[in-house]
Amino acid sequence: MTAEVRPVLAARGLTVVHRGPDGPVTAVRGAVLDLVPGRTVALTGRSGSGKTSLLTALGLLAVPTAGTVLVDGRDTAGLSDAALSALRRDRLGFVFQSFHLLPQFTATENVALAHPGGLRRGAGPARLLLNGVGLGHRLGHRPRELSAGEQQRVALARALVNRPAVLLADEPTGNLDAESASAVLDLLTRSAAQDGCAVLLVTHSAEVAARADRVLEMADGVLGGGAPPALPCPPAHAPGAAS
Repeated sequence: MTAEVRPVLAARGLTVVHRGPDGPVTAVRGAVLDLVPGRTVALTGRSGSGKTSLLTALGLLAVPTAGTVLVDGRDTAGLSDAALSALRRDRLGFVFQSFHLLPQFTATENVALAHPGGLRRGAGPARLLLNGVGLGHRLGHRPRELSAGEQQRVALARALVNRPAVLLADEPTGNLDAESASAVLDLLTRSAAQDGCAVLLVTHSAEVAARADRVLEMADGVLGGGAPPALPCPPAHAPGAAS
């Protein structure tokens, strides 16, 4: 008898409504989603379909209008700002299309600053991660001295330095050439396969989506289908049905 894999991050009836100039706009409509350790999920859909709004709510960066986000089975509705901040720090990692690196700091410092122990205690883990992403020769360089692909790898190392249970990536290859994009995707999928991280990857690219274990699509705020079936441990490959 196989053990059921519990989702580390889940959405139940998640709805996000924005206030637009002509009235309320529903960006996400009742989304149901489970992210489990060790699997990469790609989220596709046209611009304006609600992908980023869903990612923002899942990442506890915005309070949903209805429904809830669960982290490790814990309902996050009603948690204080401090508690939400602690969950983001301890359990979640973020990678965005814009790198958001601090220009005055080196690659090592940019990663180390995201470590729970701060710059002093994070320098060693930062160097290890940067070596792991092929930037051991760029540790002392500042963002302006790095290519776009190198900056995104620094941003990915920064997202991984707190050893997150979930990695949320919003178009992380959108500004990269094909070679750099492939390197970043290798790192993302390796984080899932080797480190047991649950990865949600928002992308417009069919080639990028094809690298995921599961592909979901959003249209007009709707994430198709219901909750996926319980997965055995280790999880088997699931078809690309919507969750």
